[in-house]
Amino acid sequence: MRPLDAAARFFREHGIHDARVTCALSGGADSVVLLHCLMQLRERFSLSVDAVHVQHGLRGEESDRDEAFCRTLCASHGIALTVQAVDAAGTAGARGMSLETAARECRYAVFAQFPCVATAHTASDQTETVLLHLARGTGLRGLCGIPPERPGVIRPLLHSTRAEVEAYAAQEGLAFVTDSTNADVRFSRNYMRQCVIPPLRERYPAIERSITAMTQLLREEEDYLTQQADAAYRAALQPDGSLTGLGSLHPAMQRRVIRRFLAAHGLHDASAQVLAVQALLQGGGRLEPERDGRWICVSRDTLCLVTPGAPEETVLQMGDNRVFPGLTVRAALVTREDPQEFSRIHTMFANSVLDYDIIKGCAVLHGRRPGLRMRPADRAHTVQIKKWLGTLPPRERPFVHFLSDDEGLLWTEGLGAALRCAVTPATQKMLVLTVCHRTYTECT
Repeated sequence: MRPLDAAARFFREHGIHDARVTCALSGGADSVVLLHCLMQLRERFSLSVDAVHVQHGLRGEESDRDEAFCRTLCASHGIALTVQAVDAAGTAGARGMSLETAARECRYAVFAQFPCVATAHTASDQTETVLLHLARGTGLRGLCGIPPERPGVIRPLLHSTRAEVEAYAAQEGLAFVTDSTNADVRFSRNYMRQCVIPPLRERYPAIERSITAMTQLLREEEDYLTQQADAAYRAALQPDGSLTGLGSLHPAMQRRVIRRFLAAHGLHDASAQVLAVQALLQGGGRLEPERDGRWICVSRDTLCLVTPGAPEETVLQMGDNRVFPGLTVRAALVTREDPQEFSRIHTMFANSVLDYDIIKGCAVLHGRRPGLRMRPADRAHTVQIKKWLGTLPPRERPFVHFLSDDEGLLWTEGLGAALRCAVTPATQKMLVLTVCHRTYTECT
């Protein structure tokens, strides 16, 4: 579609009028054509048009040339221009991201200073983006590509291809500058643009229009599924901020609700993270999402976010005893008065049962403490708990449960019962411990 027609259609369909629109002006053909279209449409849509140029400082004299070109172009048309320098290279190094990504982050940080910025993304950019997402792995959201608008940003030329933009520039006699790094195929987008899409276009001439049409349809699907996920999230949300009942949802809806949960708590919500959390729904467990000390815990079909601190100490009682948020230890007493159950429990959970009558004083459920030692019933030597914890993954160590009485450790999750309280033929009462969705069994 001719760029001027595409821009007019965009403003009409999105109801934009009586607005200040700032053109993101790089000096390249796309942005120069966009600025020209905005100037042509000023009266029709009552637009106030200005421009912003982001000076990345990555190409030396060429960057200075681009800035000078934009200044001259805007001055010749009476367009107010804001020029802002950013440190894309420094941002890339500090945040461990590619130069492409860092430059984009810097640009959009500048754009955020304006109420409405128009960028010159085209149908060709849309095709490159969708194929890049597909190559790297994506879901439906990634296949939606570049949205026509988002808060503070509009893209009026998404229905024009790059070829149509360049033809418009030639027809209108518009001068522009060329970024020499566009030829460098070490950059992913340039590689896609120059090495992948041309042979596809030879085979499928309408590829850019087809992918643009596809993204429109998928955005509608995405919008609907997002509405459904929001409703499912609200239904699952508990007063304490946890989510329940996720196991009854379709896996696709589970992922969307999980992503909503992660985003609501300011956590990383990339697909890999969502899938890792979803996997916990099958059997429970914990996941450390960030470096801020918070954990995602799943137990009994409940998803919650906790910040572990000093673990509670709880006098053991029959039933559920919570020591760590999101984790539950269940204690039960089984006697020889029920010989069949006594035998079954002892066989199934041999390392998580204790001789109840051996316990001295109060049995206390707690987290790790300095100086803990215990000789497990199935070992010939005493274990220093500090050294044993060193064999576990770091993320597991703070959450190991311990049970102690007045004489010391009775039981360690993962090691089992101490020798002194192991069940013997003389045992009359067994204390059975289970950690929900953890080492020994699932609580139902």
